[in-house]
Amino acid sequence: MSTLILRHRDSDSPMLSANWALLRLLDQFGCEQLQADLGSEGHPWEIMTATEHGWEAVPDEPGLYLFVWRPWFAFNVANARCDGDLRQVLYVGKAGADDAGNPTNGGLKQRYRSYVKHLRSEPDVLWSRSEPRTRTQMLDRYLCLRPMEYWFTVIPRHDQVPQLEDRLIKMLNPPCNKQRVPRITARLGPATPAF
Repeated sequence: MSTLILRHRDSDSPMLSANWALLRLLDQFGCEQLQADLGSEGHPWEIMTATEHGWEAVPDEPGLYLFVWRPWFAFNVANARCDGDLRQVLYVGKAGADDAGNPTNGGLKQRYRSYVKHLRSEPDVLWSRSEPRTRTQMLDRYLCLRPMEYWFTVIPRHDQVPQLEDRLIKMLNPPCNKQRVPRITARLGPATPAF
């Protein structure tokens, strides 16, 4: 990574857009309710460094996971309430349940293994001139950032996994989730005049 940074030191810096869902984050009751629901349905969140072999330490149970980038910069804070680290949630995902809440084969361990190829992607892709359009391009571009953390929680009730994932995505609006990909919709049918 150091060589890559030296190579691109005089280039324009790649940017990571963060679009916060302010209404949801300002809604204290909504935030507290989501925290309470995650606490009552899931185990405490575990955090580990996202590496190629990290899947070995992850349980193969249903749950939610996050890929979180923690840049090297941190503030030296006097208050023990905050560690001063900057963090950006890049992706929120679910494992062990389909969108309807039905159990699926494979849990958190299997889902983690499917991301190893993105964790291995070359950081040079950060300086690509073309903007990523697909989920795969987004993951390739941003999961190579270091240090990368993997956060996960086991949620034993499969039926709760999809709605909790949906609520987290809407709350955090992570840049690599599919709702950020531009969608083009078209309807086939006879042409009609615009006016």
